[in-house]
Amino acid sequence: MLISRKYRRSDDPFRSRFRTGEGVQFPLRQYLRCREDLFSGAVHFLLLIAFTIAMVVFARTVDQLFAVHGTELNPWYRRGALLLMILLLLSLLHRIGRKFAFLRETRAEMRVLREQFRSQSE
Repeated sequence: MLISRKYRRSDDPFRSRFRTGEGVQFPLRQYLRCREDLFSGAVHFLLLIAFTIAMVVFARTVDQLFAVHGTELNPWYRRGALLLMILLLLSLLHRIGRKFAFLRETRAEMRVLREQFRSQSE
């Protein structure tokens, strides 16, 4: 991709000391990075759960609104709205499951990195 007329981006990926396994402290740096990912992932996991609970409450409210005020409407409006809510809730549950799997993988990676760091320090 051409950035400017004078400079072309190289095809080499950005070299970082955190990406390669150089140095004695590499497992510690990776462990700290994983710990940060675990914390931010846990916060995101809790936010997804809170949003799912809010959507369940909202779906119940919409259902009650149709039951009280939508008696003269076509029943497919109510079914369609509830179907959309169910699809959204299923999507959220899928995301919660994937986030939980990510957190488990991160914990396993942290265990391996902790053991590597301890074995190198001895």
